[in-house]
Amino acid sequence: CPGPLAGLPLPPPDAGRAKELLVLLIATPVPELRDLAEALNAEWLEFPALETERAEEVEAFRLASRSEGTHSQVVVALWAGEAIPAPLMALDDAAWQRRAEAPLIGWSVAMGVASRCAADGGAIVALVEAPAPIDSAGWTPESGVAEGAIVLARSLAQSEGPRGVRVNAVTTGLRLGGGELAPPPALPDRYPGSLVGDVSGAVRVLLSEDASGMTAGVTHVDGGRTLR
Repeated sequence: CPGPLAGLPLPPPDAGRAKELLVLLIATPVPELRDLAEALNAEWLEFPALETERAEEVEAFRLASRSEGTHSQVVVALWAGEAIPAPLMALDDAAWQRRAEAPLIGWSVAMGVASRCAADGGAIVALVEAPAPIDSAGWTPESGVAEGAIVLARSLAQSEGPRGVRVNAVTTGLRLGGGELAPPPALPDRYPGSLVGDVSGAVRVLLSEDASGMTAGVTHVDGGRTLR
């Protein structure tokens, strides 16, 4: 659809494209993301846990990351600690800061680091926790953070496009939906879904040369629930 991203510059074929396939995963210390790092054979760059009292650690991460080299493939996955769904009006200030404000700040910092670490002609994927609309009741902070992360990804696609860097987002409600990708009602009860088996596959495709014409896009890996 025409819009502010219409005419977005895409890298010309083979022009300035990074040759080595070195995946950098910028991620919070969540066990599921350790599994993802192994599935992607990625170098791990740990981002501090997403809590407001860790502001100094976030700044230390930003400074330390300046020594990180360039990578042809960068994945950012800032997943917060466990939370339970709750009505918006039931969230006090501390809960809102922990579940909304701190993660948004974290995404801003991490995506800035990703743009600096991405080699010319490389690819960035933001792997975002986002409940499908049908599952979003009680997940208002997480839904807002997801939208913010997607906007950041699209903004980077615009700013980094001239040097051939593609930026896309992958969303999943895997953890927010109870541990597996739940199907929409029309699909069989045993519809498959897993982080390593499904989500990592989508990330791998977007990082690859096969997706050289894709940037500023959002791929929903949720078993089709976003369509409901």
